[in-house]
Amino acid sequence: MSINSGLRVYVLGAGCSYDGQHGYPLANGFLSELKAYAVKIQDRKDCKQIKEAVQQTIDLLHEYRSGQYQASTIDQLVNLILTDKCDDFLRRQSPASNIEGLRLGAVRNAQISTSACFLEKEGLAMDRLLPKYKAFIRRIFNENEVGTPHSTSLQNSNVRVFSFNYDRLFELAFVSARVAEEDMKVYCPYKVLNSGLYVHDTRDLEIMKDRFCFIKLHGSIGFRCIDKLGYGQKICWDGDIGRWKQVKVTDEMFFATRMPGGFRDSPLVVFPYDKKFVRDGKTSRLPNRDYIEKVWKYAEYVFPEAAELFVIGYSFSDWEDSNYLVDLIRRATNCHQIEIQNLPNECTRISNLLKDKHQIRIPIKMNPVKF
Repeated sequence: MSINSGLRVYVLGAGCSYDGQHGYPLANGFLSELKAYAVKIQDRKDCKQIKEAVQQTIDLLHEYRSGQYQASTIDQLVNLILTDKCDDFLRRQSPASNIEGLRLGAVRNAQISTSACFLEKEGLAMDRLLPKYKAFIRRIFNENEVGTPHSTSLQNSNVRVFSFNYDRLFELAFVSARVAEEDMKVYCPYKVLNSGLYVHDTRDLEIMKDRFCFIKLHGSIGFRCIDKLGYGQKICWDGDIGRWKQVKVTDEMFFATRMPGGFRDSPLVVFPYDKKFVRDGKTSRLPNRDYIEKVWKYAEYVFPEAAELFVIGYSFSDWEDSNYLVDLIRRATNCHQIEIQNLPNECTRISNLLKDKHQIRIPIKMNPVKF
């Protein structure tokens, strides 16, 4: 790793894509966003099945707002579903159905709700937030004065970017900024990004180690994963970010008759508990299992090589999820500084959390500004 020794590793959280009006919601605001989306599609005949998926997700979030088992976010809800805590509710909805199928169906409905809602508002989010992402891309390549980076810059770069966000704002900004424009004319943008998402079969998923990468640790909207019954998982794209246009979200995207089966064709949206299920080595019917395993294994390779870590817009508020990132930070034994970029109060809270609760000894710098 001679060219890229001393990596600069960036971690992007939900705060990077948040905007109260036209951006994407934070986890604790997703229920309100989902309700608004349900109203928007209630009279659309081509979204009947999406509407049913969204409504079940809303009903579950309402059901578990209080009581013995509680979920205030969709991530926490999926945790309850897959640990059998929602079985009584699911049985009331479909008494005659197999309970495992009901659980997997409820998770798939949560994935569909998330993917459909996010895709629907992609255009508005781009108008609002793409300039911020484009500025960030130019900054990480240190080319504010000389233009945008080219393919050689990507090849020689010591930058690695990991995102926990489902949205596609980073990659759309990457295309819009005309980064490595000549390569973009020849290759799929996700191949240029070295994301692993340019393959059609997860068995072929490979991320090159000694060059720039953009890795989506929780998957992405605009992709679906289809289980090929023991022969790997096929990745399908919904739209081309290289020639972006607003996706028309309809039932055909998620419920096409060509793919029968309750959990064979699902959005490539990875909830924290999905990840735990796979990373703990449990047998899984989740179609995204190979993707999860490979991208997190790559993260485990990169973090020990980090000289600097930049954590931007990530709150460390979800215990299950943040533990995975904390574990990666602990692997960064060569790192000389972590920079936390967030709102002022959040910077202080996160810094104290890492130092006091998690006993992170790497020096922490606070950058109390919005993304």
